[in-house]
Amino acid sequence: MTATPVPPTGSNRPDIMPIPSQLPMANYPMFTGTADGRSQLIRLRDLRSKALHLEGAASETGIAFTTRQDDAFVAARISLLFSYSNAVARDDGVLQVFLNNEPIGSVALGKASGPKARAEFTFTPALLSTDNRLQFRFTLKGQGARACTLDRDRAIWVNIEPATFIYLSTTRLPVADDLASLPRPFADPKDPLPLNLPFVLPPDPEPGLLQAAGMVAGYFGLVAGNKGATFPVQYTGLPAGNAVVLVVGGNYPPGVAAIPGDGPRVAVVANPSQVDSKLLLVIGDTTEQLQAAAGTLATSPSRLSGGWSAASEPLPAPRRAYDAPKWIPSNRPVRLGEIPDGGGINGRRLLDSPGVTFRTAPDLFFGALSGGKMYVHIRRADDSWVDAGNSRVFVDLNQRTVGEIPLEPKLKVLSRLKEWLIPGKAEDRVSQVLLPGFQLASQNHLDFRFELRAKADAECEMLDWSDRTGIDPDSTIDLSRVAHFAAFPNLALFANAGFPFTRYADLATTAFVMPETSSPEEVQALLNLLGMMADATGVPPTRHEVVDAAKVDQVADRDLIVIGLTSNQPLLKQWESHNSVHITPTSVTAAPGLSFLQRQFQPTDPRAPYYRGAAPELAKANIGKPYAYLSSFWSPLNENRLVVMVGSTQPAALVAMSGHLGDPEVSTNVQGDFYYLTGSKGEFYTSGVRKFVGGLPIWWRIQWLAGSFELAAFICVICVILIFAVMIERFSAHRANRLLTRTLSDGS
Repeated sequence: MTATPVPPTGSNRPDIMPIPSQLPMANYPMFTGTADGRSQLIRLRDLRSKALHLEGAASETGIAFTTRQDDAFVAARISLLFSYSNAVARDDGVLQVFLNNEPIGSVALGKASGPKARAEFTFTPALLSTDNRLQFRFTLKGQGARACTLDRDRAIWVNIEPATFIYLSTTRLPVADDLASLPRPFADPKDPLPLNLPFVLPPDPEPGLLQAAGMVAGYFGLVAGNKGATFPVQYTGLPAGNAVVLVVGGNYPPGVAAIPGDGPRVAVVANPSQVDSKLLLVIGDTTEQLQAAAGTLATSPSRLSGGWSAASEPLPAPRRAYDAPKWIPSNRPVRLGEIPDGGGINGRRLLDSPGVTFRTAPDLFFGALSGGKMYVHIRRADDSWVDAGNSRVFVDLNQRTVGEIPLEPKLKVLSRLKEWLIPGKAEDRVSQVLLPGFQLASQNHLDFRFELRAKADAECEMLDWSDRTGIDPDSTIDLSRVAHFAAFPNLALFANAGFPFTRYADLATTAFVMPETSSPEEVQALLNLLGMMADATGVPPTRHEVVDAAKVDQVADRDLIVIGLTSNQPLLKQWESHNSVHITPTSVTAAPGLSFLQRQFQPTDPRAPYYRGAAPELAKANIGKPYAYLSSFWSPLNENRLVVMVGSTQPAALVAMSGHLGDPEVSTNVQGDFYYLTGSKGEFYTSGVRKFVGGLPIWWRIQWLAGSFELAAFICVICVILIFAVMIERFSAHRANRLLTRTLSDGS
């Protein structure tokens, strides 16, 4: 397998043209306005965490993005930030930008134009649609006509930097008061920006009402997907813009007329605070009816229509462990066609990188295996110009190359014999690619980088492009031979996928413990967490429980998530002794780690951080400042249940902590059993004390223990060898004595 190196971005490389400091970033604000117009930024950083990379004398790459379905575009501009190697600067070249296959601008590169690293140009908004593709094409002077027949020169490259953005001015189109349009206009799956949807609740909401609000937040968190969602909460008044309002006992907000009917209902009405916005009303005469209405909205929104509708659909059957729809099954091979966007992975150009995103259960353990396997079936077009022998597809897992598949592999002797005995088509061949276990995460992205080569006599500018060359949707990912086995506490699993609480996707074994009187920020943290968990599993939470701290004993048989401010949540103080880091207004102390002898008897955890973390040091450097923290330990109420505490000294810090979870760029630093966050800085700490949960086949368990205690295993092997040697020596001596005795008796 051949890896394709991607040069890092930055100005410290000798082969890169620097980004001039005299070119400041344009100051385009992102805001929500009135009915007259709105503006927004779509940043490449939000669509893809790393730069887009073009390599070779002629190369092309692109990225897809979407826009809201109820936006009408008034004006559009792109701000392009790029860098390129000195090999590009030595010759003239051109970087062209296309939107939906239409040219919108070009930039000349090279010495003649100087080290220009930034360009801006407007384009007609008529080119935009709901689903868009932004394409970048680079051609070195004089090389375009023959580039399709040549191998890539990796010294020639251009990077489109993550700071590149599109600025759009839009007008929001009116939407009818019809529940059939849900989740629009409150959330649009095509919206490229994170969701911000306010909730309006009665003052001092009781736990049952918070449980209903959590179902609704989970539904909208699932709609928002990996873009993320936040749910600000207020107890009085109505916010400007779209909002969700929970109405219990007929207590409607001022200016909102009562909805006719009785029982659980859902309605959509105009927002009196802003005429072009809507309110989604979730209504019940009692808390139980409110939960029924919220459950119907979360699980059966297609049953709702009109301005208002009765909402009393029964909840779906309880989920089984590890059956989250977004997690690919670990008990059978999975077709790419079963994964969203996995059925249309085609190479639309000579160089293209279509991809597919999938999630796995966070506690997969590969044991004796190196990882999972993918069986790739390449569907080849009949284009006569394709040089199949020199064309290939690279497979990248989470931006690291794990496989290289030639379109026409060079068969070995046995394979050629098999082809001769059992003739078949080249496109029927299946290639096996290993997905290394250490590269698989809770959320994964596969890129298939098509690098097609044309035959020597082909004219590059006259090629008949085809999108028929691609990955067959019957290609499979096989994780069926893995086990579910992990050590806890482990905040990394919680931050990335809400695990182990999401082991049951409907959160049937989870309880949230809130203060007796929750502030709006504490409720917002609860709703943000439920939205993140719904996105991680693909199911809105419907079977979780919410209790206040005084009734925590009633949910001792569940895994617990304790949320609150240190001044308002009594359990944060009562259970503080279980934290591995103890913070007071004047001091910070960390629980001692395992001694050398204890570490020798601690099995190896492949997910454990490689060092203890710097949370205590960061806390000491910021004593007296607002902070938030995560802490995980085994429940004081039930030794087989886990607790995660989400605490803070300030409301804003608590909300910021809840926003960190589920964000891949931020949550990678959340590890161990304690995480400390102040401002934008966060550090973890691990005490090293952990317990393993799950089952392993006997051979895997032996191998895992042998790998954990290498010295002890080595000593055991030596002892076994010595025992066998002694036994053999004694058996040989005994046999020799018997033979000697028999010989002497026969001689006499």
